[in-house]
Amino acid sequence: MNNFLHFVSVNIERDKHLDKILPFLKNENADVVCLQEVFERDIPRFEKELGMSAHFSVMMRMPYPAKNPKEILSEGVAILTKLPVVKIIPHYYKNSPLHLPVYKKYIEGEEDSMAAVLLCVVVSVRGEDFTLATTHFTWTPHGEADDRQRRDLKELLKITESFKNGIVFAGDFNAPRGREIFDELAKKYKDNIPPEYETSLDVTLHRAPDEVKHLMVDGLFSTPEYSVNNAKLHFGVSDHAAIVANIEKIT
Repeated sequence: MNNFLHFVSVNIERDKHLDKILPFLKNENADVVCLQEVFERDIPRFEKELGMSAHFSVMMRMPYPAKNPKEILSEGVAILTKLPVVKIIPHYYKNSPLHLPVYKKYIEGEEDSMAAVLLCVVVSVRGEDFTLATTHFTWTPHGEADDRQRRDLKELLKITESFKNGIVFAGDFNAPRGREIFDELAKKYKDNIPPEYETSLDVTLHRAPDEVKHLMVDGLFSTPEYSVNNAKLHFGVSDHAAIVANIEKIT
């Protein structure tokens, strides 16, 4: 019997859609779940309701709520799994997670005060190791590549290329398919999002649907050691669609 696992990745937009995303994740009953834009304070709720263990890496500290702040919350990416964990490694490719300044809103240069990380987990599936990872890549206005993205992509690729036994990684890349940054990734790794999907943004839930409704910015990439099957996008759970797929080890 071939080894495979059921996988989900989704940008949950902090705590805005928990009433939608939690029931969806319960129904999917995935082996591994990757989350972007998750508050650290919400991790115990995900663990309890999904019956999974979570691993979190911080990317920013932000005032909450935005209009009338009462506290400072840590936001980042997380991987949840019910499988045995062999190891978990946060690979930071922009800035240190230590002593992050409080992020207020996007202004020129402030985006660089955030950290960026490829959070990697190795899980065991019937005695065989699977290496999976998630990231939330550098944002730019209108999805246009700039020197910050080019710089951060170079550092990210150093990390992904270090996995000699293969890797599957997913997340919000803030870089549309068909443009420079996404296509650089797709040159090196298989793009597993079916071509019939034109966007991964939910026009009914995203804060700027007219501007971004045509952009495919979420990705699921793999090396030849893995086969990604039945990949689909599920809308109606967050401002980004959830990526759902089965991942099989083929070597």
